[in-house]
Amino acid sequence: MGIGRGLWWLVTLPFSKRKRSKGLNNIDRNYIMKKRSEIEVLLKSGNIHETKQAVMEADKLVDFVFRKFGYAGESFADRLRSAELSIDKNTYEKLWQGHKVRNALAHDSIDIGEQEMISAVRKLLSYVRL
Repeated sequence: MGIGRGLWWLVTLPFSKRKRSKGLNNIDRNYIMKKRSEIEVLLKSGNIHETKQAVMEADKLVDFVFRKFGYAGESFADRLRSAELSIDKNTYEKLWQGHKVRNALAHDSIDIGEQEMISAVRKLLSYVRL
């Protein structure tokens, strides 16, 4: 029987899909720390275009974490809704507020002040603490 199991394992090995663990590994943590540092540099530049870029990057970083934790959805908004029961209500609301600012910057032609963008980055990064 042991030989049969071994042969079965050898035959099915190339066709098996390894289950990925949900969560952050050390490579992910290092990536997050690097991206947070880059976002902080963008914020400290005092350049409105770099502040806008910081909002975009912070939003992407949160989405990266959502994906790593396995939250379902086609978009950031879908994954945020999927995460709703796993995160506290205050953080959930902050993430929505930050994401709305990101969407306004990406899709609307309205002007958003630098302080509002900085606030959005802080709200988004509040979820990505190591």
